[in-house]
Amino acid sequence: MHFSVCLALIHNNNQLRNDYIRPKIEALISSMEANFLASKIEVSFQSEIKPHSLAMAFIRDVIYQNLDSKWRRYLLLKSRKFRSAVNFFRASFVKYILNTNGIANRWKRNSAIEVAVTDKHIRAWFQFLDSGADYLIVFEDDAVFKDDSAVRLNALLNALSKNHMNKPCYVDLGGGCKLAALMIDRLETSQDESYRYYKKPVTNTACAYLISRELVATFCATLTRRPWLRLVGIDWMMNSLFILCGERVSDCICMHADPAIFKHGTTTGEYVSWQAEAPN
Repeated sequence: MHFSVCLALIHNNNQLRNDYIRPKIEALISSMEANFLASKIEVSFQSEIKPHSLAMAFIRDVIYQNLDSKWRRYLLLKSRKFRSAVNFFRASFVKYILNTNGIANRWKRNSAIEVAVTDKHIRAWFQFLDSGADYLIVFEDDAVFKDDSAVRLNALLNALSKNHMNKPCYVDLGGGCKLAALMIDRLETSQDESYRYYKKPVTNTACAYLISRELVATFCATLTRRPWLRLVGIDWMMNSLFILCGERVSDCICMHADPAIFKHGTTTGEYVSWQAEAPN
């Protein structure tokens, strides 16, 4: 059993969600034991959520605006800097000056929640590196299992262990956003009955994903050098890390399960998002 997997559950101590997903993860681990050494970690602690200041919320908006420009270049799309800048300042005026329907107040709280969630993923990454496992599979607590989730995930791990060991690897397991909204079709190289393959690593959402040890180590090293990335929501942060890592992940295996191996419960309507659950 030289091949090992660590499963991480990112949650918010929501008993209803945990009562569902914990037994599912334990059953998944049991299904792996014949072929892999599997372990589990949980990351849940967060400080009391206090809304960001207006300045911090705006700074994060500026960071997102800058990342959007880099993201378009990464996706081989046309630059739209002028139009994007105009739209950004218009949206900022509506949000922060007019504060239409209290949008700024909601965003200041949701901004703080995003940073807290990102921090949990990063903590899971560092715990995984300490574990010595080969692959990390991360679940947020709104992941919903399908009838064939365990079978498909085990088949994926078998394929990775045979064909891609010691290579940087990222597999999106939970889907979420529609492909058209992601605008990543120019990066797609092929598709089979189970996966889409991309020439550059990209993520969809962070609901459920598999990531190799080498790639996690690269991510953590980059975060140490660029700590401001911790202010970015987890989906955007991972894509930002892919961009910044550049040549270091040029040989990264990137696959998106299609159909998804797990459902993103917030997207499918089976759960309400953490932001919506939080009081305004």
